Amino acid sequence: MVIPIANTPAIALPKLKASCVTIARLQQSRRIDFLPAALLSRSWLRFHYGATIGPDSAQSGLDEAWEIAERGSMRLFMADVHLYRARLFFREKKYPWQSAEKDLEEAGRLIQECGYHRRDEELADARAAILGE
Repeated sequence: MVIPIANTPAIALPKLKASCVTIARLQQSRRIDFLPAALLSRSWLRFHYGATIGPDSAQSGLDEAWEIAERGSMRLFMADVHLYRARLFFREKKYPWQSAEKDLEEAGRLIQECGYHRRDEELADARAAILGE
């Protein structure tokens, strides 16, 4: 387990460490059904405290969450990953995936197909902030 301490503010360290421990325990217990949610939370923390791309970053956590969700047909988590990608990275000069617009489009499609309407407000907020809708 790698915790990037050098550039992490002291206030964030306990949260980041706790998320890393949680993920390690979920991996050891083979509780894959809870792992994407933990990876999304850690990605959010990493992004906001400076680890955006590269190994041990928000991007790598989102990629790992996507792989698990896609492989396990976890469509609700797939919608969440699309939302997190767009919301966290839309301001970045080089968007790590296709585009924020495409991620929002796919999130919207999955939300509608799955009836995942608890994300409707988040999707509308992200569209307003990113696309100006």
